[in-house]
Amino acid sequence: MIRSTPRREGSDKVFNSTFITRLVRLPAYLLLLPVATLLLAVPARANKPSAEEVMAHVLDADPWGLGGTVLSARAILKDKRGATSELSFSARSRRYSPPFAKTLVRFTGPPDIAGAGFLQIQKREGDDERFLFLPDLKRSRRISGNLRASSFMGTDFSFADLDRRDLRESNSELKADEAIGKYPCFRVDSRPTRGDSAYSHIESWVRTDNYLPLKMQMYDRSNVLAKTFSALEVRRIKGHWYITKSQIVDHPHEHETSLVIDSIEPSDEISDDEFTLRNLEKL
Repeated sequence: MIRSTPRREGSDKVFNSTFITRLVRLPAYLLLLPVATLLLAVPARANKPSAEEVMAHVLDADPWGLGGTVLSARAILKDKRGATSELSFSARSRRYSPPFAKTLVRFTGPPDIAGAGFLQIQKREGDDERFLFLPDLKRSRRISGNLRASSFMGTDFSFADLDRRDLRESNSELKADEAIGKYPCFRVDSRPTRGDSAYSHIESWVRTDNYLPLKMQMYDRSNVLAKTFSALEVRRIKGHWYITKSQIVDHPHEHETSLVIDSIEPSDEISDDEFTLRNLEKL
């Protein structure tokens, strides 16, 4: 053990000589401990991904199953009085330029919207393409960028929540890590850079092992909490992790939507020809 020697005027030479003598007598492994500690600490800091890398992993992982899958799902809507309604739909998607994808959604119920469809084509440059087809109108309607904040088929998901552009085009910052339940999570604050975003920023809690977002909080332009997304069930299917049960709560309207994916199958064999207006408008 190295004991501190009181320092006195004119004693520097004596103190240094004594200190060096005692230091030389220490076992070699003790001398190497500080160096080893530093070497172990540096990789831990260097290997932690940046905020941009975390969100890039989230988008690439496709936890929502909209980039190269065939799925069937239900959305259960609940209003502030507790009344519920349910939509059922199927979806086919193709990843054509990772993480960008093309998705075609077809509603099967309730009867008054059966046959309605939605086509989304994400783009690297410019606005994404979005078309909504309603059988009663017998034609498709383009959903422009200034309508991204609108509700998707009456649910608490907006068109913006589906296209994920507010995450794709954002400035992100890492906050202190925080666990959700038993899962350690990166906590990332993302600020959308496009002017048509309804959100001022989005906080995401992302699992550190598989990059699944277990929780997201979306804040409106006044920095008031607008929505909270929570992953309730995740499943690994053929090597892919998907969020198979989730809930999104619209706080100002006291409304919520639960999304249940009944079946999902990864696929890279879906033809590009499926993602056309002509196919969308087929009844």
